[in-house]
Amino acid sequence: MAIQRLRSTVYVVGAGFSKGCGYPLTKELLPNVWSRLGKGDKNALGKIVRFHHPQFDPERPGSFPGIEELLTEIAVNLDLFESSRWRQGALGKDALVGAHQALLGEIAVWFHELFDKASAAPWLKSFVERLRNEDAGIVSFNWDLLLDEALFGSNVNGASYGLQRDLPKRGPLILKPHGSLNWYLADDIQAVAASRRRSLFEADDPQEDVEAFVLPRTIRSKAERTYTPLLVAPTYLKDFRRPIFRRLWRHSTDLLSTPERIIFLGYSLPKDDLQARFILRCGFHNQLKGILKGRRSSGASLRGDPTGNAEVVVVDPDKEAAKRIRGVVNLDIKLKHFKGTVEEWLESEQ
Repeated sequence: MAIQRLRSTVYVVGAGFSKGCGYPLTKELLPNVWSRLGKGDKNALGKIVRFHHPQFDPERPGSFPGIEELLTEIAVNLDLFESSRWRQGALGKDALVGAHQALLGEIAVWFHELFDKASAAPWLKSFVERLRNEDAGIVSFNWDLLLDEALFGSNVNGASYGLQRDLPKRGPLILKPHGSLNWYLADDIQAVAASRRRSLFEADDPQEDVEAFVLPRTIRSKAERTYTPLLVAPTYLKDFRRPIFRRLWRHSTDLLSTPERIIFLGYSLPKDDLQARFILRCGFHNQLKGILKGRRSSGASLRGDPTGNAEVVVVDPDKEAAKRIRGVVNLDIKLKHFKGTVEEWLESEQ
């Protein structure tokens, strides 16, 4: 009987992929977005950063904390706010929430501004053709719309993102477990004409329904409205409780469980990304054991037919990235590491 694979080739895409088109790496976000912030937001955020990092000086790029570290500190601050004081001082919870939203909002605006130039990267078109020819599956941890727009354009729908109950059997698809710059809670964008919106995900609770704009647009409208995209903030304590993310993680596990080949493109598997590490382990485990289908009457696990170990390729200049990925694949998989950029790897494949 033929092996049943959801997709023969699966790409796991990280910030290093988009870096090749002009987007920043995660570690570059905070120093670069700082100059874009308004005076009020910069002052409020500066107070928060200095509280957690007394040596912080925006004139010294080396004094900036990582954005994951800072956003995690703000989350902890909010969680323990009432427990850490008897009275509220000058910097209240509203200021913390406002600074957090201002920072993520400005990053989203910046990413939209980078899109036109980034999408013109000469190697991107040939890579997209490769994805189509392979009927590939993509698990992307990036917010940007480079692959989304190139693959689907204005025809984007829930199936494009694997958001339906079952994954489509044919055609490339992109799963985005950290959210996307064109995803919005449906209730938040009702002021936009229906012809400019498209339904992506319908939840049991209508307040959790998700829509996208048909064409990419900045989060700030001409009428001065601000639309907040559905993004998972880069913290050590990522929040995936929304139904859309629960479905995405389940589908990501399934997609990683049956491929013939998995190719990591610019994804370094950061040590703090524990959810991604777990899902990757589930996928590699299922390659040998089969996708979990339920439990037998005896209590034993009921699983599908295993597809066997996938070939694993890591494309990243950093040997530490390959080392971390080596730590989650099955022991008898021989990992291939291409020490270069995605563009260089594509050239070597021709």
